[in-house]
Amino acid sequence: MGKIKTLCIISSGYPYKDNPEYTFVDQLVSEFASNDIRCVVIAPYSISKKIIRNSTPPPVRSHKETISGKIIEVYRPRYLSFSSNLFSINTSVLTYNNFKRAVLKELRSLNVKPDAVYGHFIAMSGMCAADIGELLNVPSFLAYGESSVQNFLNFNPSFLSSKLNKLTGIISVSTENKRELLQLGLIDNRDNIEVFPNGIDPRKFYKIDKQEARSKLGICKEKFVVAFVGGFIERKGIGVLCEAIDNLQDVYALLIGRGPIEPSCKNLLHKGSVNNEDLYLYLNAADIFVLPTLAEGCCNAIIEAMACGLPIVSSDKGFNDDILSEKNSIRVDSKDTKRIQEAINTLKVNDELRREMSSEALKSAANLNIETRAKMIISFMESKLNYKKEE
Repeated sequence: MGKIKTLCIISSGYPYKDNPEYTFVDQLVSEFASNDIRCVVIAPYSISKKIIRNSTPPPVRSHKETISGKIIEVYRPRYLSFSSNLFSINTSVLTYNNFKRAVLKELRSLNVKPDAVYGHFIAMSGMCAADIGELLNVPSFLAYGESSVQNFLNFNPSFLSSKLNKLTGIISVSTENKRELLQLGLIDNRDNIEVFPNGIDPRKFYKIDKQEARSKLGICKEKFVVAFVGGFIERKGIGVLCEAIDNLQDVYALLIGRGPIEPSCKNLLHKGSVNNEDLYLYLNAADIFVLPTLAEGCCNAIIEAMACGLPIVSSDKGFNDDILSEKNSIRVDSKDTKRIQEAINTLKVNDELRREMSSEALKSAANLNIETRAKMIISFMESKLNYKKEE
């Protein structure tokens, strides 16, 4: 089996100062780098978004040093993107071609030929990885973790299939995602898809004494506290959660995130984003974690909460099957406010159940760490390195 010495990672976003987007990609790439792989990240930046958002663009070229002292090269070539429907015209393919040209131009300017190409999410990065891999005659891989197939169905199915079937392998974050992808009929070889649930960094998310966390945050030790971490959007269930809390007695809330919905409920202890370095403190200050999400790939926020020892209340849909069980969670219909209320109250009044679920949550999270996941993905990719040579 060959070894990956240089890996090109293509992503639609990558975190930079004052913009924490795609931190989950950075965490995985950092672990790749820790395995002595030269990581070249190409994350094209849309000049259209800069104009619309009037935001400060990230640097075109930068380097990031990981905790282990490895250097990640990050390149953000500019490209022009379009709304998916401009004057009733589907412009997705035009945007994709601009994205791909930006990646290819950057790679050629660097004079780098990687041992493999890895794209995060189908659109645009995964499709681009497939095309770039074909052009360079190297294996290409896609990480499939979309919360909904709607994220890439702007593309014609035959166009999508032509890209995805060039891939050497697909890394799915959940069994449910794999099932959905196969159900769409876009993949000819189901054996090319492997499931690797998301993992978290145990150096950043871990259990500490609850009263210590509450003391630092100024939260009274007697309160029963529910934590939520996610976008303030309908899909994450922030509105349903607030409604549930409003119908409960003596339940307090830490609502961590940001988004277009302005959450409001009684007994609100915190609302808004927090520094990522402090997130573990807020989780440790809570008694349980509630995320009535409607759709996920594999939810990092749930695993982070479990790593801090929190029992979980979340969706009974299949996307949670790989990480949640009856031992560490109460799973409900995320649209059913009454069921959410009942689950919160059950954990509130039953200390023993809460302790048992906390213990099981810690055990589950211990098996879902980013270091192990990165090694498994590397092993999967390296097992396919000779694929192109054998064709």
